[in-house]
Amino acid sequence: MPRATYRLPLYFLVNVAFATLVAVALGGGGLPNPRWFYLILLFALCSTPIIDLDGLNGRYTLLALFMFVYFISFGAVDLTDMFTGLDASGLPDLPSMQTTSNLLDGAEILILVGGVMLVVGYRIAVFVGSARRSRRVPLDWSRSAILILGLIFWIAGTIATYRWNVYIIPDTTNEAYRKGLASISQAVTTVYLLVQMCQPLGVLLLAYAWSVTRRTYLLALVIVMVVLQIFIGFVIDVKGLAMLGIILVAVTRILIDGRLPKVWLAAGLVFVVFVYPYFTAYRTAIHGAGISRTAVVEHFGEILQKTIAAKDQVNSGKERAQTFLERSNVKASVEIFVLKTGHGVEFQSGHTLSPILQAFVPKILWPDKPRIPTGQLFNKQFHLYDSDDVFISPSHLGELYWNFGWPGAVLGMALIGSICGWIGARFNLSEFRSVTRILVTVITIKQLIVVFESSIDDCYVTWLRSLACIGILHLAFARVPAVGRFLRPTGNVPKAIGAASQSPSADRDGGERFFPHLMT
Repeated sequence: MPRATYRLPLYFLVNVAFATLVAVALGGGGLPNPRWFYLILLFALCSTPIIDLDGLNGRYTLLALFMFVYFISFGAVDLTDMFTGLDASGLPDLPSMQTTSNLLDGAEILILVGGVMLVVGYRIAVFVGSARRSRRVPLDWSRSAILILGLIFWIAGTIATYRWNVYIIPDTTNEAYRKGLASISQAVTTVYLLVQMCQPLGVLLLAYAWSVTRRTYLLALVIVMVVLQIFIGFVIDVKGLAMLGIILVAVTRILIDGRLPKVWLAAGLVFVVFVYPYFTAYRTAIHGAGISRTAVVEHFGEILQKTIAAKDQVNSGKERAQTFLERSNVKASVEIFVLKTGHGVEFQSGHTLSPILQAFVPKILWPDKPRIPTGQLFNKQFHLYDSDDVFISPSHLGELYWNFGWPGAVLGMALIGSICGWIGARFNLSEFRSVTRILVTVITIKQLIVVFESSIDDCYVTWLRSLACIGILHLAFARVPAVGRFLRPTGNVPKAIGAASQSPSADRDGGERFFPHLMT
């Protein structure tokens, strides 16, 4: 059956199955105010990529990933609450902020409308981008450039990330941040920030090299990178950094092969189910007790034993730490914004978004460049917790509403969707495989989709700077015709890494064909 004929029935079948699941949960959970109608509508919206998904590395891949993250961010906890009968939303214990008994409250309507605008913006951008795409064969990097630059970026970026977070700013408090910046010059600060941006690029380059060559020594290097990433993320108490290696390698494999990498997805599941609870125990028992990261490194064995001992206590009982899904939930933030902004709390009118306009102005040229800690400002403005050092994730949708209300949320989500849609169409990996396309696509996934829960300025400033860096690298190193779905490199040019072989044994011996299931 052609794909066009089974997509729509599949979409309806999946939604019927989900509605059945909600009905089962509704019958046995016992939650006083289950959000069943909202969940069914949200899932129907988030599953729309099924209708147009043109492969795991096609134009609609970013939309499918975004809507998956969207459901995790705004619906997964409501679904689990229906089964458990408990409210794990993370909503502050304020009487005026309790979810209403209506079928849909204001925040839920905002979430649904924002998601619709995201999908519409994405589809329009794909339509326009696909109609205007260039027929010219893109260029790729040579094998030596990928390996050398990948190693340099990863080693330098890892060292800079480690030293910055362990020795220069050894804690998450504002005082530690101020002292750390005061201890080094503006020039050194700029260098550290720039070099840290190179670390995920290095991981991507080496993951790309392994994905298209399947060399054993590159696999060993990739595993070392992932393990070291988990170690650094553990020490500095940043779970996203710990998972970054697994995420980048898995996404790279999906985009290169157009198939699900079962082993790497299993590794991610193992991290979430078995390793993540130790991170929450570490945050509560060690990092939350005021022990600096420098002390953690110096006494790592002892700290690890204490973390293991505290794991069961921290992750069980009435005062347990939040699970992965609970920490990923930002629906509560949107509830707060909708209920309080304009009713006792002023709109930001673009204040928290202003750092995006300053993205390419380094601190060495602007020593007094303002820093807006949006997560802390959210906590302070809405009086959620007493400490000024508490960061609360606003989500991009919530922050847009906080700045401009409904117009900001509607237009902003459409703009976010159009940005991702343009990337999906312009850097479509199902047509051509190249380092530049991989870097742009994965950096977009990492900064605009995976961390959708965080503040907008941090994500988009890093994304813009990364794109500028990728553009410079492309101009400097892209010299070899890329491997395409229907085209092969031609002419007497240096061999691109993983370039398609004219030999029919290439798949068996080297695994170097880009689309082994299509190029037969």
